[in-house]
Amino acid sequence: MNKLLLVPLMALSFAAFAQEPAADAAITDQFTPPMIPHPVAAYLPITPTKNACLMCHQIPKPGMQKMKGMPTPLPPSHVTGDKVNPNRYECMLCHAEVLPEKK
Repeated sequence: MNKLLLVPLMALSFAAFAQEPAADAAITDQFTPPMIPHPVAAYLPITPTKNACLMCHQIPKPGMQKMKGMPTPLPPSHVTGDKVNPNRYECMLCHAEVLPEKK
């Protein structure tokens, strides 16, 4: 009998700590890869020898900084020496295309 009461009691006690996020609270996705703000179908498939993303998203040169309105350069975690890290060439494994809203 005690076990039957214990489970609902525990559930109720933890429910007090659960909260809905505030409607105006900014939720930051610090560890989420950036979304791709353009169609990508023309750039697929991406292979180790064919990566059309690199036409715009270049391997950064020393001192290179992101400029407003320009494509984001590859982050250092994606580069080994002067080449794309072989474990990071397939952009679509982490990054996703932002799809237009349906009207």
